[in-house]
Amino acid sequence: MNKEFKEFVTYKTLGIKHQSSTLSELLLDEAIEGESKHLEIKNVCTKMSKELADEIDNTVRFLDIRKRKFIELAIIQALADAKEIIGEVLDDDWAEDQAERSAK
Repeated sequence: MNKEFKEFVTYKTLGIKHQSSTLSELLLDEAIEGESKHLEIKNVCTKMSKELADEIDNTVRFLDIRKRKFIELAIIQALADAKEIIGEVLDDDWAEDQAERSAK
């Protein structure tokens, strides 16, 4: 397969895949602004080095996405990775218990 064609089709397909996330971002924006009673939100805040904060800023600027979206995706991935490792080290029952708690 032609590399440029494959890249183009991948690019367009990913655009379609991620269009639906725009709606969820709008709902979150409404909730943050206090216009929605359907979504409970909570602020998560942390201090970090200037270098790390600058790297995040540069990355989201390059990707042209909101910082909140980038950090949210990074946290979701980190939690999934942590649960997988903990489940491997402890046992599968723990991982199943955590999945049930998350579903509630």
